[in-house]
Amino acid sequence: MRLLLTGVTGFGGRHLIRVLASTPGREIHGGDRLDPERVRADAELGLRLASYRVADVTDAAAVAAWVRGVRPDAIAHLAAQASGADALLDPVTTYRVNALGTLHVLEAARAHAPDAVVLLVGSADVYGTGAPAERLREETPLRPKNPYALSKAAGDALGELYAETYGLRVIRTRTFSHTGPGQRPRFALASFADQIARIDAGIMPPEVRVGNLDGVRDYGDVRDVVRAYELLLLRGEAGQVYNVCTGVGHPLRQLLDLLLSESGVRAEVIRDPERVRVRDTDHLVGDPTRLRERTGWRPDIPIEQTLADLYRGARERVRTETAR
Repeated sequence: MRLLLTGVTGFGGRHLIRVLASTPGREIHGGDRLDPERVRADAELGLRLASYRVADVTDAAAVAAWVRGVRPDAIAHLAAQASGADALLDPVTTYRVNALGTLHVLEAARAHAPDAVVLLVGSADVYGTGAPAERLREETPLRPKNPYALSKAAGDALGELYAETYGLRVIRTRTFSHTGPGQRPRFALASFADQIARIDAGIMPPEVRVGNLDGVRDYGDVRDVVRAYELLLLRGEAGQVYNVCTGVGHPLRQLLDLLLSESGVRAEVIRDPERVRVRDTDHLVGDPTRLRERTGWRPDIPIEQTLADLYRGARERVRTETAR
């Protein structure tokens, strides 16, 4: 099986490679914006990739040439501008990467790999906000509330169009919040873990700065999430969309408390207006029934273990940076 992965050096991409490469006979071709020398020097990526290409998904000709050269049996499109905060600052770039980038991948597949399975990794942010205690299903109308969500809704719609109009074997996900080892501090829980690790190392005062902690999110472990992606590549129904989620909501305040408990660090929690996102969602919890029934997938890793591993990774990174 020959696979092409966009966004291969990112958070989800690295975890997906580990899962895909664990089965013999898979030839994985990755692309991202990271310099090839850095990729070759990266033991994990260098050993598991059959080839690597500097790939900007906003460049239609480059994407087409890449797909034409690899001729993959399956494509997993993970490349994205994934930060909601960055999207608010630069909605144009976010839309170009997330919407037009998806269009370029679909066009390249239509022209040069029409029989390939194309997995489009989307976001549950397209639903907007659910009602308290509601578990959102795939039939729920899309109500994107911010530039990031809008860009992902556009990519979702393009995937549906290319499946129905051109017969491409497109499978879409609406992936809910997830975290785990290796996530950048640009995201909420990873930011909390990074701040706590720096407090523990004595290089920050005992204050954790946060945005809105009242929201409820369906948080999964990235290692469970990429298992779902692998199963969808193998068993997903072409033209269908799947929620990738646990079905369990967690208040962000509760998750921060768990991180503090795991670390043993005592710190004051300070609401920082600069970290509060406008037009954020209040309650976003999904229903994973369709995914479970189609693939048999269930999350294996409890949230407590996810947070412990997230904090352990943050602490190791901080110690490496500071030699403490």
